[in-house]
Amino acid sequence: MEITRLDHPIRPETFLEHYANRRPLIIRVPDLATLGWRTQLWSNEYLAYKAGAHEVRVLRRNQGGEYTAETSAYVPMIFRDFIRDVMANPRGNPDCYLNLQTDKILEPPLLQLIGDFTIPPYFKDFALRCIVLWMGNSPDRLVTVLHHDFNDNLYVVAEGEKHFTIFPPEQAPNLYPRGQIQRIERTGRILYEPGEIRPHLASVNLLEPDWSRFPRFREAMTYRTDFIVQTGEMLFLPAGWFHQVSSAGRHIALSFFAEIPSESGLDHLMKLLHESATQRQA
Repeated sequence: MEITRLDHPIRPETFLEHYANRRPLIIRVPDLATLGWRTQLWSNEYLAYKAGAHEVRVLRRNQGGEYTAETSAYVPMIFRDFIRDVMANPRGNPDCYLNLQTDKILEPPLLQLIGDFTIPPYFKDFALRCIVLWMGNSPDRLVTVLHHDFNDNLYVVAEGEKHFTIFPPEQAPNLYPRGQIQRIERTGRILYEPGEIRPHLASVNLLEPDWSRFPRFREAMTYRTDFIVQTGEMLFLPAGWFHQVSSAGRHIALSFFAEIPSESGLDHLMKLLHESATQRQA
């Protein structure tokens, strides 16, 4: 599958067409300042000054291990110390990564940096669940576990670049998630039987697949798509799309997570888009 790339600004109807079709989209923004952002100010000194005194949760992995649920854990850390030990470290630090995700809509250090970014215009009318900050600096390539989100994600790269590998929601059975799938909705919502704590994590290792244990993964591989999201680009990734993200060097990104539309709401939106297209053609 080829990922559509469009240049900002795009017409609201164009974005909503991708939103309604539940297809990923990359929007290229030559300069995030055109969105009212000031992330170009986010030097180590600036970040430490604005939010350095606050405690954050940092994902720390076992030395030499991977960032999996079994080999990494969240530990408290003063943000100034994270900046010093990771972001300002000339050698980088592959064992610590900041990916704040709690039940709060906004938390430190983003709470102290709120004047430096705004909700991108393409997500301004959606119900946001939370805004998540991703920060790291590693000489090695950091790789996340293959998984999907339960919310729509508008992912904006403020510095560095991210490599994505994605699979559509309908391939979920072939990716062997930890949870038992009940059903997959047209919206991309994947419902699981209760019981598993992290049902959305794939059991198959994308880097070293065990074909004997996961034979159906061969079918999923025919739907695999790889691409890079660079500084100043935003990726719309609908809920349910499995993805593995890797990055190296210094990188900062923000995720704007929004609620998934209902199936009836999606049908209504598609009807409105069809009527709008018909009127434009008349």
